[in-house]
Amino acid sequence: MNAQYSGSGLHELAPLFAIDALEPAERAAFEEHLAGCPQCQAEVADFAEVSAHLAAGSEQEPPAALRSSVLAAIHGTRPAPGPRTRAGLADDAAPVDTPIPLNRRRRRVLLAAAAAALLLPGAALAGWALGVQSEQRQQAAGQQAREERLLAAADLSVQRLEVQGQPTTLLFSEQEDAALFLAGDLPDPGADREYQLWLLEDGTPIPDAHFGGGEVRVWLSGDVSRAGTIALTIEPSGGSTTPTFPLVAAADI
Repeated sequence: MNAQYSGSGLHELAPLFAIDALEPAERAAFEEHLAGCPQCQAEVADFAEVSAHLAAGSEQEPPAALRSSVLAAIHGTRPAPGPRTRAGLADDAAPVDTPIPLNRRRRRVLLAAAAAALLLPGAALAGWALGVQSEQRQQAAGQQAREERLLAAADLSVQRLEVQGQPTTLLFSEQEDAALFLAGDLPDPGADREYQLWLLEDGTPIPDAHFGGGEVRVWLSGDVSRAGTIALTIEPSGGSTTPTFPLVAAADI
């Protein structure tokens, strides 16, 4: 075995071997070492499994130029330049790859950067998917807890309202300062139109949530405890600052 590739230094090549980033001489020396090193065998297997899992999370492969640049950085060389874009420039002027001395610490830093760059699309999408799922679970749990608090409120009031022939329900609690509007099949409000809820405070309408038809489960965002009435109108898409009459429904609270 070449003395250049021997001893503990070979253990450091395991991650590079797993992502096929070794030079031919390094690869040959490491493969010989790998056959008799359970530690490196386990590390290569683990790293390859993680790499495959992350890469599977992406439908888009990283560009070939990215891999070339990263591997060139690992080995301390400059990547070969691409084709010249201006006519008349000779290729023989292109710079030749020149080895750059790397100490052990810098090599490890570049290794980490290489792994991150090569796996970035998969890792990013996998992390994004996990983050979205976690956020959705947190939102669902928060929604459920909020509804449970409302339903358990000692002053819970239930109002049955009819909106264009369809039954709807308004739950509200001054104690919880919360109101929830529910509908199973709210009629379509029309093209470029939305329903909008209003809180009437001393006769002054305060604009609140606006939404379309169908199945509706909408929390009012304003100060329910200060309102005397909750009203519903049909407004232009995006909502209005003042209500359009007539009212579609109203409930004194």
